[in-house]
Amino acid sequence: MQRRSVSGKFRAVSRGAFSRIPGSVIRRVIPLLLAVTVAAAPAVLVAPAEAATGANLYIVQGLPGKSLDISIDGKTVATKVATAKMVGPFGVAAGKRMITAKQGATVVIQREVTVGSGASLDVVIHQPVSPTGAPVITTYTNKLDAVPADKGGLRVAHDAAVGPADILVNGKVTFANVANGESLEAVVPAATYKVAIVPAGATSPVVLGPLDLPIQAGYLTRVFAVGDPNQKTMTVALGTIKLPKTGSGTPGLVNTGTGGQAAGLDQAGSSAADDAGLWVVVVLAGLLAAAVTVRKVVRR
Repeated sequence: MQRRSVSGKFRAVSRGAFSRIPGSVIRRVIPLLLAVTVAAAPAVLVAPAEAATGANLYIVQGLPGKSLDISIDGKTVATKVATAKMVGPFGVAAGKRMITAKQGATVVIQREVTVGSGASLDVVIHQPVSPTGAPVITTYTNKLDAVPADKGGLRVAHDAAVGPADILVNGKVTFANVANGESLEAVVPAATYKVAIVPAGATSPVVLGPLDLPIQAGYLTRVFAVGDPNQKTMTVALGTIKLPKTGSGTPGLVNTGTGGQAAGLDQAGSSAADDAGLWVVVVLAGLLAAAVTVRKVVRR
């Protein structure tokens, strides 16, 4: 059969190639080759770990009446971003990243933010409590924990030019005494809620809302209150991120292993196997290349 003849030829070639190499040469070449392959191994094995150190940034434009060009580490990632708009995600390396916002040629704000490995980070450009103060940047880390199938995550951030506030959900104070630059989080049933913001400890004036806020099951909904109620520029920026689910609902389809988690595990296993196979090929290729080189030297 063809399989047998091919393997036989390979054995014959291998014996022929290595049998003509003096033993002393092999003893010098093999340790050197092993040293080179061992030294190269960390570079191959470290690559996946380095790839996992990235992070995602979302930028929220919370300055009323401005249209901003946004750059990260000097590279423009979005232009003419209007008030209450969110842009992203932008993949970045973990570490310190420089955020710059310009209106035309004028730098409105430039700040350095620290990004953790694998993080999902909201970067909000907004007014301080005093509407006449210089713009500020506040960051919020998105917690992407799994939620039950019928629930969603909710985070409300106070980034408006107003003092501490109470946030009402369906007429009840859910988050109390939230200061500018702070946020609060909860996991709630999927539904549409009426949200309003009032000064802390008071029922009026209502500085924002009531607004209809839909919470989707399996998503983190982020709400950013921005603007100045005295200038009637108070509004919200919204964004959602898909979350993993805990538990299981009534199955509409029984998956036999060609998709979903099974597919992910299979892909992960295949990737590992492919990497291992590639490494074996590299080593074998190196051994054969060394053998050919030694043969040329011996023949001379």
